[in-house]
Amino acid sequence: MNEWVAAAIAAGAGIVIGSILARIVRGLLSKDRRAEALRDAAGPIAGVFFAGAVIIGLITALGFVDEQAVDDLPNDFIDYVPKALSAAIVVIVANIAATFVVAALERSLGHVSDTIRRRVPPVVKGGILFMGGLIAAAQLGIDTLILTLAAAALFFGTALTVALVAYSGSGPVASEVAASRALRRVLHVGDRVDTEIATGTIVELHGVKAEIETADGRRLLVPYTGLLDAVVGITRPDG
Repeated sequence: MNEWVAAAIAAGAGIVIGSILARIVRGLLSKDRRAEALRDAAGPIAGVFFAGAVIIGLITALGFVDEQAVDDLPNDFIDYVPKALSAAIVVIVANIAATFVVAALERSLGHVSDTIRRRVPPVVKGGILFMGGLIAAAQLGIDTLILTLAAAALFFGTALTVALVAYSGSGPVASEVAASRALRRVLHVGDRVDTEIATGTIVELHGVKAEIETADGRRLLVPYTGLLDAVVGITRPDG
């Protein structure tokens, strides 16, 4: 068999075996009974198994075309393993840290608009994972200057965008939040309200809008500022 054909088969086998191992590991770690942090880390850990199988396949392929290079690999491998392990640990820790930070953000953003609540956590998680990737690349000895400059440009661009959005849209949101704080002292879930805007029973008090169920079963999201400016009749459940 031609040595290049054998090398191609070895490299392909490494990819196939790596894909199978990665799928098995991801399936085992993604089960519902696993801890949430472990489920979130399933992807990176599976990636490590995939990369390991691919590396073994490539080493085998290298042995077919250049045996001397394979003889030199043990020393190079011993020098490289600590760096690879450090990089893998950084990626896994960054993923776990991003999960906890996003969970904390989702709890603390309960009183802001739905748009901000949906967009901020993924951006923060992506930023943490990107920084973890930069640190991991540095551990492997990769020059991260270009990536660092790109990250800085992305960071400042995102910050400018957020500032512009906040400048243009924070006024209405702030007004709704202020009205919410004032009305939550007198409005409660279960109260029946009668206004020119809507008539029905309050089923939920959200961050910037009250959810009211009308007599025909419809649910309306009414801005707090509208209720604050209207004449509101309130009937308690106990009469």
